[in-house]
Amino acid sequence: MKKTKVNWGIISCAGIAEGSTIPGMLEADNATLYAISSRTPEKLTRFQEKFNPVKAYDDYEALLADPEIDAIYLPLPNSLHFPWAIKAAQHKKHVLCEKPLAITAGQVEELKEVFEANGVLLMEAFASRHNPVLREVKRIMDQGEIGKIKYIEAHFCFNLDDKTNVRWVKTLGGGATYDVGAYTIGTIRYLAGKEPIEIHTMGEVDETINVDGTSCVLMNFGDGLLATSYCGMTSYGWSGYTVLGDEGKIDVPFNFNAKGSLTISVSKDGETRERRIDAPNNYRLEIEQFGRCILDGESPLVTYEDSLGNARVTDQVLATLCKEDK
Repeated sequence: MKKTKVNWGIISCAGIAEGSTIPGMLEADNATLYAISSRTPEKLTRFQEKFNPVKAYDDYEALLADPEIDAIYLPLPNSLHFPWAIKAAQHKKHVLCEKPLAITAGQVEELKEVFEANGVLLMEAFASRHNPVLREVKRIMDQGEIGKIKYIEAHFCFNLDDKTNVRWVKTLGGGATYDVGAYTIGTIRYLAGKEPIEIHTMGEVDETINVDGTSCVLMNFGDGLLATSYCGMTSYGWSGYTVLGDEGKIDVPFNFNAKGSLTISVSKDGETRERRIDAPNNYRLEIEQFGRCILDGESPLVTYEDSLGNARVTDQVLATLCKEDK
């Protein structure tokens, strides 16, 4: 009998898992929350009581060794994505890895080799890519409704004063560009449909820890198309994106992972019209799509090439901003 559900194991009781991905997994029609793991007993107990998985482990390696687990969701701190994804592949587990997939383009290339050699799938967890709003914006652009595309702007920022948070820890892959620049840069690249040919970066860096609090990235995609990514951890919360053509404009004024009945606006010929789009839980859509890849042979929505493109831009941004040799 054909398997109809993926047994998922989760490495670490991270906030993104608790607040977003596990709820999406529980909604998904082709997923089972089979096992969770944490090295912190209090977190493990809380997750067990809240989500009721089949099994719980206080050791990541023990979870990876469980033969009943088909796929791993990996929401560890950024610098730990690469080593634990490698371990999961060696245990023949498929992996959905939180963004960024790795902290350098070279690591992304190595992950591709390792996962292909082990015959398992790897996809970067860009839940926002599964959002029907993003696809509708791309459709409007591609059908020429706002004319030739001249400019794309994406922004995602919030205020995080706690410098002990992992997002501010250099050795754990902290920084605004890794954390939320992944959304802005990734969205711009997706909408542009190609890679930038020129990149200029400015930003705010805490020089005592060499971590970027903000980054502002100007990208030139050629043929008259420019774009700006702005992300930060030191300002009032703000997220969304805008696409400007020579005949009109599209505004998306809400969070990249917003759900429900959402309204975007399309301005053209002196008029602005609202378009309402039904957006289910992005995290459910992401889990279901990767599940279909495992069960039915569907291709991952976020490809290696896409993840590599984002990593290459991020490498250039941080090499300039944080004075790093990537």
